[in-house]
Amino acid sequence: MLCPCCSDTEYKKCCEPLILKKINAESPEQLMRSRYTAYALKHNEYIYETYSNASKKLQSLKDIAIWAKQTDWLNLRILNTSEYEHNSTPTVTFEALYNNNGIFYKMSEKSAFIKENGFWRYVDGSQVNFNELAMPKRNDECFCLSGKKYKKCCAR
Repeated sequence: MLCPCCSDTEYKKCCEPLILKKINAESPEQLMRSRYTAYALKHNEYIYETYSNASKKLQSLKDIAIWAKQTDWLNLRILNTSEYEHNSTPTVTFEALYNNNGIFYKMSEKSAFIKENGFWRYVDGSQVNFNELAMPKRNDECFCLSGKKYKKCCAR
């Protein structure tokens, strides 16, 4: 199975070792991709654990689980990454398509990361936009980028 993070790499060689805590993220982009994959595969504890300590106070595992249950993540596109430099916060800007309760959305976000106790952690997102998308027509290419028509893919 290809990894849900759209890296064109097998899941077991891409995000699975991170989610199973066999390895640690080496960069903010790698952490962001693994968090996206965790959302897609409903690994709620990993999502919670990869928040920064300050951000965890604003989250709950229950809320993450509710959101995950309602949402099917379809694809991810990395738009920009900033490298860590002295006195700067590394960021990853991305777009993701998802289906929440039968409505398709395109989310864009500039995510901020910090290193805590030697581990990359997600802080928060800025420039966050959620745009509702028109329902694809039966013969349109599916949003999940499978290459299939919508009627033979996510419409099922």
